[in-house]
Amino acid sequence: MNRQAVIDLLNRAVSLEYASAIMYQQHSLLVQGVHREVHSSLFRKMSESSFRHAREIGEYIVALGAVPTVEPATIRQSADLNEMLRLGLEVETTALETYKEGVSLVSDDIPLRVMLEHLAQDEYLHLTEIEKMLGMKALQIPASAREVRSKQAG
Repeated sequence: MNRQAVIDLLNRAVSLEYASAIMYQQHSLLVQGVHREVHSSLFRKMSESSFRHAREIGEYIVALGAVPTVEPATIRQSADLNEMLRLGLEVETTALETYKEGVSLVSDDIPLRVMLEHLAQDEYLHLTEIEKMLGMKALQIPASAREVRSKQAG
């Protein structure tokens, strides 16, 4: 395992998570409209998740004998809900790709690999949730399944 390459990747991940946490916190404050409370709550939860990820990654960086970054990646903001969700989609996609890259770097370090796999799973779930909110997961229900009748117990 190339220790410095791993530390660099983990610091990049911390930077992304800090930016995500700040962006989602800002979105939770700026979102407006009839569904404000739903989306505000979602963005707050995403912000908290990003801070947890940054803290967890930071612990590994320190365990590797390095200092976690305090610099967030570029923070983007919007007052438009659809754009907020698209920004979230971009951030989650970048984080997922970073964790996938990290898994390949640390394949021989089981605890670190498992942590990165867990973070990748979290990012994937966030990503797919945002895709659903944006209507990107168009579902086709076959005609034969459009009407479901329960069998009566007899």
